[in-house]
Amino acid sequence: MELLSPGLGLIFWMTLSFGIVLLILRKFAWAPILGTIREREREIAISLRNAQHIKRELEELETLKKQKVAEADKQHQELLVRAKTEAENVLREARIKAGDDAHQLLENARNAIEVQKKSAMLEIKHQIASLSVDMAEKVLQEEFSDKEKNTRFVNGELEKVILN
Repeated sequence: MELLSPGLGLIFWMTLSFGIVLLILRKFAWAPILGTIREREREIAISLRNAQHIKRELEELETLKKQKVAEADKQHQELLVRAKTEAENVLREARIKAGDDAHQLLENARNAIEVQKKSAMLEIKHQIASLSVDMAEKVLQEEFSDKEKNTRFVNGELEKVILN
């Protein structure tokens, strides 16, 4: 029953020993514990500020990333349009050049054909002239085999030349 009704001496000594422990704790342990708690609070506050700063930076970077992706898409589209236009220009120029080349080849072929045609015509004329001379020579040899005929023919031609 003594535990239920403590004596006045026990209460005194318990209070005294609690006060001494409290003073020792306050002098040696309380200040370092409070300093550690304050340091931890300050670190947590700094960490929270840094976390908020990092969050803002991440949001800005996300916005910047979206802008860059949009710019890259725009440039990609512009490059595609420019490449398509250039390809069409190259094709158009190639078609024009091919048409010009074909026209030039056709013109060259026509000119070559015309030159060959003229050359063939000259060759035919020379052959006809040569054949005509040969035939005339044979006819004249046959015709002028007689001296009297020959003399009459030459005199007749000389008269024609003199009259002219």
